[in-house]
This record gives sequence, C-alpha cells and structure tokens, in this order.
Amino acid sequence: MFKEIGPCYVNADGNLTSRREMSWTNRANVLFIDQPIGIGFSALANRSAAATNLHAGARDLHAFLTTFTASVFPELAHRPWHFAGESMGGHWTTGYAQYILSRQQEEGGIGDLSLNIETIIAVSAYIDSSRTDVGLYDFFCDEEGGQHSLMNETACAAMAAAVPECERLGALCRDTYDRNVCAVAARECTAGVGKYFWDGVRPGGWDPYDSRNKCTEPPLCSDLNGGPAAVYLNQPWVQERLGFSQWPFELIDFDLNERWTLEKHVFVPTTRELTWLLDNTDVRVLFVNGNNDIIVNTPGQLRLLDEQPWKRQAWFRNQRLHEWYHSSGKLNESFGTKGGKWKGNYRLSIFTVDEAGHMSPADQPTALEAVVGSWISRDWYRSWLSSD
Repeated sequence: MFKEIGPCYVNADGNLTSRREMSWTNRANVLFIDQPIGIGFSALANRSAAATNLHAGARDLHAFLTTFTASVFPELAHRPWHFAGESMGGHWTTGYAQYILSRQQEEGGIGDLSLNIETIIAVSAYIDSSRTDVGLYDFFCDEEGGQHSLMNETACAAMAAAVPECERLGALCRDTYDRNVCAVAARECTAGVGKYFWDGVRPGGWDPYDSRNKCTEPPLCSDLNGGPAAVYLNQPWVQERLGFSQWPFELIDFDLNERWTLEKHVFVPTTRELTWLLDNTDVRVLFVNGNNDIIVNTPGQLRLLDEQPWKRQAWFRNQRLHEWYHSSGKLNESFGTKGGKWKGNYRLSIFTVDEAGHMSPADQPTALEAVVGSWISRDWYRSWLSSD
C-alpha cells in the first residue's frame, strides 16, 4: 500500500505520509487485505492455526469476503471485482479466485457469497517455480533474453545442461500436484539451473529482485521488509489510531513463510487453477513482469504462459511480442513513452515492463497505472486488440 500503489507513501523519516499521484486508487476502489490471517495487522488468537496451504487460505478469505459483502458493504458485492497480487500474492490470487468461483458455481448463485470477479492482475507472480528456474538460463545466458554475458560461458553451459532435468521434474510436479514431488523439483531445479545465480547473491552481488542493483544483505538484498513504511506502521501513535497497541508489524512474515515451506505446499504450482479459470469462467487474467526481476523473471513467465494449458493455448503461444507505449494514462501501440512488450488477447495477456524489478508498480508507476487502468476499464483492447 505505502511502497507501490496506495493513495500515499511514507516520507523518508517514517513519521508522515504524502499523497501519491500515480495510485491505483485513481482507477478503482482498492481493498488491501493482510492475509493469510495472522500476518500484518490481521489478528489470530492462535498463530499455530494460521493457514499453511492454499485451500485453507482460500477458505479464510472466502469467509472474510462473505462477511465484508453481506454485512458491512452489501452494495459492493455485485460490482466488478479485480483480484490483484504481487509475487506470492500472484499465487494466492489465482488459487483464491478459483476456490471462490468454483464454490459459487457449485452453489448455483444461492450461497452466502456471490462475487463478480472480472479480472485477475498478477504482478511478478509466483505460479510455477520450475518455469522461473528455467527462465534463469534465458535471463543470464540467452541473447534473446536481452541479458547476454551476465554469466560466463562455463556457468551458462552448466545451467543449460541442467535445464532438461528441471523441465522433466517440473512437468511431473504439474501432473501430480504432489507436494513432495514438487519439493524435489524445486530443490533440483535450484541446485542445477539456479545454483550459479544463487551463489552470486551476496553483498555486492546479485539482487534477486532487481538486476540493476547490487545486493546489500542477503537474502532480500534491499529494504523489502523495512524502510519508512515499516517504521511508520510501528509508530505507537499510528497503531493507536488504527486500533492496535504495541503490535509488532512486519511487512514480510518469515515465520509463516517458513511454515509454508516446511509443509511443502509452497512448492505446488497454481497452473491447474489458472487453467480452470481460463476454461470455466469469463475472468480475464493479466500478467505484468518487470524485465529486471530475476527471482520471477520475464523469460520464465513467458515460458509459463506459452505452455499453460487452456482452450486458447495454441493461439496464445503463436503470438509475437509487440512493443507497448503509454501517454496521458492510456496505452497505445505507437507513440508516447515505451513501456515494454506485450502479447495476448482479451482473456490472457502479459505486459513486460522495462527498467523495472520485482516491484514494477514502484519502479514505473506511470506505466503501471496506465496498464492497470486500461485493463480494468477495457478501453485498450477495444481499439487495438482482438477479443478472440
């Protein structure tokens, strides 16, 4: 909220906020949800009861949204909803949307919750780790990836040799959805393809979240879990106004992250959920990826979507990447500021973003507001995109 897309940002001293001109709130009403329950300011009496798998997290969100739309803001229930998530949030948005919509279909529209989920917006989304691991080779070694010479010839040869086994294990993971199989795939892909990158994540080395930066302190290598926003939200007077007292707020909950990892559910992709959404609903899915993001790299996301099973897969895979531009808050194909490249259609599209890392809405706020605003308003494809 404070770091990227909210209506304000926190000043450098962590005491005050200032208005953010390029906020997604310019385009829509935005509800920020701290989830799974137990992270951020979301309260949980017993932290051991926190969700450690996608199904449990989806069930909790379903319960929250039921109360939110039935008892608190019933007028919002049938408006268009857009589920947006970044990084692991992309994993959750696809999984949660599939859970909610499948329940609504099963209940025939007479259940407690009836949301009109119109789109999913997945920013640097963690969907399938094997795809992003294989994408590391493209990112560092392939001229087509635009990052040629970032790895030496020996490292690139070793990474290339490890790609087939990573792809085999990744396919086995997607076929079985077995968390133990998927954990093995993640381990072997990291040890094979990812080793040469991760060995370079050290002070002065690679920043996994932005290839333009040098790592300060691993593993995050930047202030993703700190900075002015964390200082501000831990101020006693701020918490008092929010209704909390001495609440240890953290932007990233490493404890819950470790529990998801130990349970191995974090390694299971959400490719099946994405297929279901594309084939069984009218939900439109937008992927956005910063071209300087390493940990969720653009080549890996393009591989993911080209190989994503759905009824229009063959068409999508055959589409070429085109340059996109933005001007006066709108997208176009030929003038204004170049934003990156895109491919897709009315149902599934990906926009890559130049000069942007893992947090592309913060790195290129004007460009991202144009992309997201045009996507949710539907004005972009009316003029330059076929709906088939």
